[in-house]
Amino acid sequence: MKLPEGKTRLDLVRQGLAGGINSTKKRGRLVVSIDRLLDDPKNERKVFRNLDGLIASVKAVGLIEPITVTPEGDAGETFRIVTGHRRHRAAKAAGLQEVEILIREPEDELTRRVKSIVSNVQREDVGPVEMAEALQSLLDEDERVKTQEDLAKLIGKDKAWVSSMLRILSLPAPLQRKVGTSQLSVSYDSMIKIARLDDPGEQGRLIDAVLTGASVREIRGQIGTIKGKDKPVAGKEGTGAKPKRVYHTKYKATVIVQASGKTLTADQCIGALSEALGQATSSA
Repeated sequence: MKLPEGKTRLDLVRQGLAGGINSTKKRGRLVVSIDRLLDDPKNERKVFRNLDGLIASVKAVGLIEPITVTPEGDAGETFRIVTGHRRHRAAKAAGLQEVEILIREPEDELTRRVKSIVSNVQREDVGPVEMAEALQSLLDEDERVKTQEDLAKLIGKDKAWVSSMLRILSLPAPLQRKVGTSQLSVSYDSMIKIARLDDPGEQGRLIDAVLTGASVREIRGQIGTIKGKDKPVAGKEGTGAKPKRVYHTKYKATVIVQASGKTLTADQCIGALSEALGQATSSA
């Protein structure tokens, strides 16, 4: 390609024109007006997170990788985006008028959606609620995907993972919206574990913790505490001993809480310790 007078190739890249001008073909690729590209309405991604860095990069050097598309309609005037929705949005925000595209032959709906889901699952590049909704939509809308097992085979995951992801949709709608609209990336593992809890209050508290930066390990620890809260602690079988909990402190003293009945829950321990602390304070 002959460069316009006074222009370098970097200048063209910065303008989104590398590879040609006015839809000039190069190595099977085209450069087209950005207005000819259409979002895929079935794309799993609904929230586009962390675009600022990508926008800055596009402003500096343009789009390094072309946007993959398929022709839309018989006239071929527009193209439906297959991969590169984030790059498309960043390019528009950066003010590019033209972008390089790579045209693929259209695929049937199921094949296209499965490829998109697999790509995003591998990178966890779509939020957990968005991914769960995409999986559910395949089950609901495509008659060839009848069961969770069918879906698991299609995307190369086991049925347990698919079932766990779909359980995210059992969370209360306000919590799903809170996670789905957050600009913070949330791990699938954290959301799966939170969704397995039965208490909406605990679910909400943990989601707030995730959205303020709690790690997967921290969430696991908190869930372990929650699940152990009401677990009874029994005495030794056959001895008639009453259950107890022993707390070793740094003050050269050991605190023992022993039940008066056959069980001892975490709530009982906390209540007993609180009351004992009050008694100790008043008698000091």
